[in-house]
Amino acid sequence: MKKFLLTALVMTYAVFTMSIAKAELSISGYQEFYGVSVDQSTAAGLSTATNTHEARSGLSNGRFTRIIATGSSTLDNGIEVTGVYAISKDGTASGDTDTNSVAVNENGLYFSGGFGSLGIGNIFSAGTMVHNRGTTMIPTAEPDNNAYGFYPVAGGATGGYGAFDEAGYAMDGMKIRFDSNVYEGFSGSISYESCMAKDTGNASAANCNSGTIADYHDVIDFGIKYAGSFEGVDMSVTYGHTTGNTQISAGVIYNDYEADTYSISVGVAGLNLIYRSLDAGDSGQAITTANDGNQTGTTAAVTYSIGNFTVGYAAINTEIDYSTNTSTSTMEENIFGIGYNLGGGVLLEASHGSKEEVDGSDSLKDTEADVSILKISFGF
Repeated sequence: MKKFLLTALVMTYAVFTMSIAKAELSISGYQEFYGVSVDQSTAAGLSTATNTHEARSGLSNGRFTRIIATGSSTLDNGIEVTGVYAISKDGTASGDTDTNSVAVNENGLYFSGGFGSLGIGNIFSAGTMVHNRGTTMIPTAEPDNNAYGFYPVAGGATGGYGAFDEAGYAMDGMKIRFDSNVYEGFSGSISYESCMAKDTGNASAANCNSGTIADYHDVIDFGIKYAGSFEGVDMSVTYGHTTGNTQISAGVIYNDYEADTYSISVGVAGLNLIYRSLDAGDSGQAITTANDGNQTGTTAAVTYSIGNFTVGYAAINTEIDYSTNTSTSTMEENIFGIGYNLGGGVLLEASHGSKEEVDGSDSLKDTEADVSILKISFGF
């Protein structure tokens, strides 16, 4: 037994030292915890004063707690190799699945050098990497972290309310992505995803025709960015174009996905502003209806940081037309945030805002809610 244990220890040491010689390994991670309070007056088009209503407020362990392992090495030809594997608390196949299919469940392999970077795996899309996101900008990172989607009782309109992010944003479907190096302030990125149904929330051999219309095929996402500094003013401008093919569902043919995204970011002396616009037209709508679509989404956000304090405000608006509705369905969010950096990777943040959704079928509010969030997070 002692000889067996000794042999096992020697073999383990040998494997470990060989691994070290081949690649460097680092471990990082992130934890978050919430206190959420929702004051909702309208849910699913009904007054909460006279109808039974869900109670979702309270303490929460958040969505994005995860451990990240990063290995790096260099090929004989000098090309750098990086492997990233993340284990997300909410990325399981059962139980708490808040981040199923989200790219915090990253499993990617990257090759980089003078040509740029080429990645493959469950990784971010090109647009996710390129565009300025005011939705992640203010303290608590709302509405990107989507507490305003999970905690109020929302939805109900036929055809939805539109979107403020392009298809595939922050999702972890299998992709190939190329990122260029920066040349005179210009850089670009392009990604290809064969089937949006092939993500970490589904089996590797998932049937690409078994998803929803929004599970597009052959998604190509392209983005270009210019960033520079002019007399103390930092600025970046982006443009992106995203395309994808739809499937035929129950004999109905739908429009393919096609969207344009523009964004601009300006920063000076602790003040940062971002504006982003999405136009997805009639993407994903039945081709037999002429007045469907007109999907647009805008994001405007501003933050000001001084010392360890940051304050911010974000305004998000979306809209979409649907054939059976008499008017446009809309969604509006207005969120204020404040944060304090305690040091050592710990942030204490709070935000308060409102969410309204209007159903184009009757022009009445489906959702009217105020949301307050207190959040503590630790990045290590």
